Amino acid sequence: MTGPAGTCPRCGVSVTAGAAAPSTSPFCSPRCKLVDLAKWLSGSYRIPGEPVGELTSGPGARLSDEADDESSMPSA
Repeated sequence: MTGPAGTCPRCGVSVTAGAAAPSTSPFCSPRCKLVDLAKWLSGSYRIPGEPVGELTSGPGARLSDEADDESSMPSA
């Protein structure tokens, strides 16, 4: 079944259900899908909210705020 499915969130092209491959949905093409992913990975897109602490380096790295909170927790 084909019908209006909306627009590509990246370029705004009208996308008809069934016209784009399911692997690229909701985008109109693999290119738009990859451009959007690159923007997320580069930090161009951000979810609003309170800033979080810095990450510490090394295996099992945690937020520095979590490390500070750990000292106030009772030990088992």
